[in-house]
Amino acid sequence: MAVSLSVKLSFAFFCVSAVVPLSAQSLDSVFSHLDKSAEGFKTLSADIKQTAHTAIVNDDSAESGTIRLKRVKAGETHILVDFTTPSAKTVSIAAGDVSIYMPKAKTVQIYDLRSKRSILEQGMLLGFGATSAEIKAAYEVTYVGQETIAGQAAGHIRLVPKSKEVLQSLKAADLWISDSLGVPVQQKFLTSGTGDYTLILYTNLKINPSLSDKDLKLNVPKGVQTQQIGK
Repeated sequence: MAVSLSVKLSFAFFCVSAVVPLSAQSLDSVFSHLDKSAEGFKTLSADIKQTAHTAIVNDDSAESGTIRLKRVKAGETHILVDFTTPSAKTVSIAAGDVSIYMPKAKTVQIYDLRSKRSILEQGMLLGFGATSAEIKAAYEVTYVGQETIAGQAAGHIRLVPKSKEVLQSLKAADLWISDSLGVPVQQKFLTSGTGDYTLILYTNLKINPSLSDKDLKLNVPKGVQTQQIGK
């Protein structure tokens, strides 16, 4: 009895799927999007919503604003986040320092993280401009599924740090990589064994807008108190 073309095609597809699992194919697709974006990635701007979840009291606190980012070189990215809601606050990350300016308190807090530079650099891999090779070198990666985040089709992957030092502060991270942009449209950082996490949503994403070093600089007015923390 003749075998139909559709049966032959179905059997062929089954054979391919048996040899190359669909999850591997999907993870390869996510990495392909990442690598394509990383090739020419330099800068980014977006609207941002950051939600911190405290598991023990089941409480969420959210902040919204804008983010500007510039990848200076491999392993070093300068970031400036202007939170406007519920209160004004600016966060700057550059060259191993994290500075937080709080206008109402007229205070800027500076955290020196240069002694933890390896942790900071691995954290940057969870953001923008990193290649799949860099991510796979630092994290165990699994594919979760295809989802839609804020109207963007995205591949959801989960990363677990290989470094014991990094695992102390980051238990796991979830990234939702846009199919069209090749960058995260959402990130989730699991920061404790009790279920605390930070969820970050990016909308109105612009890849490689014109940003000068001045656009990434934290501008603090005169008379502001400086608190040096971490030395």
